[in-house]
Amino acid sequence: MNRRTYKNVTAFMVILPMAGALVGCGGSGSGGGNSNANAPAPADSGKAQSVEVTLMTWESAEMNNKIMASMQKFEQDNPGITVKLIPTPLDNYGVKLNGMIAAKKAPDIFMTGNDMVLDNGAQGLLYDWSQQAGNDQTFMNGFYPGVLDSWHIGDKLVGLPGLLNTYGIFYNKKLFKDAGLAEPKIGWTYDEFFADMQKLSSKKGGVQQYGYYAAPDPFNVSLYSVSAGGAPFADSISNPTKVTISPQFIEGADRYKDAVKNGYMNPPTYDLTNVMSSFKEGKVGMTYQGQWVADDLIRTAPKDLEWGFVPQPVVQSQAEIYDAVGWCSPASIQHPDAVWKVLKYLDSSMYAEVLPQTPVAPAAYKTSASAYFDALKTAGHPDLGEAIDHILNSKNIQPIRFLTTWGGKAYPFITATWPNVMGGKADDSQLNTMADKINKVIQSAK
Repeated sequence: MNRRTYKNVTAFMVILPMAGALVGCGGSGSGGGNSNANAPAPADSGKAQSVEVTLMTWESAEMNNKIMASMQKFEQDNPGITVKLIPTPLDNYGVKLNGMIAAKKAPDIFMTGNDMVLDNGAQGLLYDWSQQAGNDQTFMNGFYPGVLDSWHIGDKLVGLPGLLNTYGIFYNKKLFKDAGLAEPKIGWTYDEFFADMQKLSSKKGGVQQYGYYAAPDPFNVSLYSVSAGGAPFADSISNPTKVTISPQFIEGADRYKDAVKNGYMNPPTYDLTNVMSSFKEGKVGMTYQGQWVADDLIRTAPKDLEWGFVPQPVVQSQAEIYDAVGWCSPASIQHPDAVWKVLKYLDSSMYAEVLPQTPVAPAAYKTSASAYFDALKTAGHPDLGEAIDHILNSKNIQPIRFLTTWGGKAYPFITATWPNVMGGKADDSQLNTMADKINKVIQSAK
């Protein structure tokens, strides 16, 4: 996967529902992109039926070349099925795809974010793979636990996850050593986390150096609440029915507020744009990031920069967040058996071959993720793979944001309230006011 592309996936998934409002402006695209063009051969032709499966991605040309090189092996093993790529730039992807779906010319398989899966699935625009999945349990059991949950609409399976974004804390080993701190390990506690950021912060020479650089939002603080035995901020990944500000949530928010107040971490309005550049220069003790920045660190960080990655801390039990991009098909496909074979190959063999060459994210399919972890070991960072695998095996997964279409109406209440509370300009009672307003949005959407 193209690095720039993956860094923009989250933003892309937020943008896609908005792009849906532009259907009709983007046109149907030139690729045709529907295997329906490959109508079955006449019954009396005496020739075996051939099927062309169209595949649309937002990947770079380099990544698409790797994908299609792998698909040649699929075609060799599946005579009669050919795969045609429809490359589409990310910037135009949502508009083009929505136009193709509206015109019933969508490709047989298209790359998608979780938000759009739920939106299109709720409208009945996606193919239901439940039957194929039910007949292929060995394959379906190969995914990490829980990653398929947000690809269901009711009892329908409307797509398959492909790659996963995990989130944790990158840290500078030398700065930890200089501060007399033990390196954080899987299962470290929030007490250790906040104590570490305090010791890593300084004001030497009048320069404020924070011990932790991040912008924790309500979904991130929700992990503290859940780990401490409290309610999650949002009660469901795919279809939240309410948000809750529990006592444990307040406790977690207050700990971050105190860290901001005392200069142990950056304030909520701090510009984090260049934090990874500073991390490479050895100036940042800890920063919260997605795992994809590791690929850039491995390739471009100074050789003497010693860094590590660790999952977020715990209070009592593990709770994690991650999100996925994956693959869907329009409801109108005419050759589901052939398309299902391609989907299975993409999630398993393709990623197993491509990810070692471009190790930016673990695959949702566990054996393919192993190839990603092996690549990290080869690069000298087995601890990174172990931490990511630990995150993906968590029994408690929480949403990273609102995936539903009403999310756009809820976020302004967070934007208006959260920075003021975290910055000490508003008291905790405003969090309940924020939650009440979001819950009214949820109720009005039912």
